[in-house]
Amino acid sequence: MRKLTNIDILKNNVDTISQYKVLNYLKKHFNILKFSIFLYDRDTLKVIDKNNCVGYFKYDKDINDVIFTEELLEENIDFEI
Repeated sequence: MRKLTNIDILKNNVDTISQYKVLNYLKKHFNILKFSIFLYDRDTLKVIDKNNCVGYFKYDKDINDVIFTEELLEENIDFEI
């Protein structure tokens, strides 16, 4: 997990297209320079506000939109042998 600096945010310096779409969404809807933003995984950004409240913004490819959640659910992957 990597923290984005203000320069990273202004220059859209992220690793994936999904992260770019989430960052762009955050820029349009929030004053994001007031938050701490972390690259959480390839589709998700972790956001922490001044009150230390944590939220996760994830790009959902199925609906082509950004979704918000306060907790990430672990995806269970079952393997058959």
